[in-house]
Amino acid sequence: MIEISNLFFNYQNKEVLKIKNLKLDTSKISILMGANGSGKSTFLRILKFLEGDFSKNISYFGNFKPNNKQKREIYLLFPEPILLNRSVRANFLFTLKTYGIKEDIEERIKESLMFLNLDESLLSKHPNELSSGQSQKIAFAIALSVRAKYYLLDEPSAFLDKNTTLLFKKAILKMHENFNTGFLIASHDKHFLDSLAQKKLYLHSGEILEFENTNVFELENQGVKFCNFIDFSNCKKYKDFKKPPSKIAIDPYKISFFNSKNIPKNNYDFILEKCYIIALRSRKSDVFIRVSCMDKILEFALEKQEFLRFDLKLYEELSLYFYEDAICFLN
Repeated sequence: MIEISNLFFNYQNKEVLKIKNLKLDTSKISILMGANGSGKSTFLRILKFLEGDFSKNISYFGNFKPNNKQKREIYLLFPEPILLNRSVRANFLFTLKTYGIKEDIEERIKESLMFLNLDESLLSKHPNELSSGQSQKIAFAIALSVRAKYYLLDEPSAFLDKNTTLLFKKAILKMHENFNTGFLIASHDKHFLDSLAQKKLYLHSGEILEFENTNVFELENQGVKFCNFIDFSNCKKYKDFKKPPSKIAIDPYKISFFNSKNIPKNNYDFILEKCYIIALRSRKSDVFIRVSCMDKILEFALEKQEFLRFDLKLYEELSLYFYEDAICFLN
């Protein structure tokens, strides 16, 4: 587990990151999305000890001051391959030596090549003899040979064709299955990410939301116009802002629904009426239900057993409700 509290990072007098509390489960495959320039790469570099001193803000596996061996449990793979001007085998050996690995060298090399469908004949080649696609696969294979506890992948599919992207996905899943390896993957590629994600994070205005950006809305007159107008100005979180926030995010895991078969017994803070199911997607133990509410699209999560129990259908009308703890205001 990596635990983060009160992490603030400025670049050229601009606040890039402001993460108050975040826990990263290092045994899971998590994805990090966000617009260009939102700070995704900076966040990964901080986690890999390449930016600033955050020893008071980040705990790695229960330790605020990890030693060198513990630091090597974190592996950062950059978007563009970085290979030394020596043979591919020598690149493998150099990296494994750097990470203090002395045993099972050949096994690790062969296994990582196999994960990415690479021929062992490439081991004798130099980087200038490789295609760009081969270089990227080799760089990833070298990373996997380390068998780190937690991988930080920065735009891993940015320059890949469809077949290579599929190989990368299979390799990630195989590493997770075989070694309980965790990944934090920063990317714009939703097709690459959706089938991998066990946890979704979205970086916006320096804050990390623990869900993707589907449920982020512009505030107008301190509220949002769905079918009915919802005024959020009385929320305690709203009043805590010195400058009125410009956006609101609603956590899909904290949204509930009701229809004629399911009337809520308790009071709720906010309700969205006349929501129509427009898409359903299944992932692991949850079903994500996307609804249209006037001109707004939002999503909520339901456990698969609950989804089957209520037998929800496309185009069915629902009302959604949630409490103040489901919302997060953004500048």
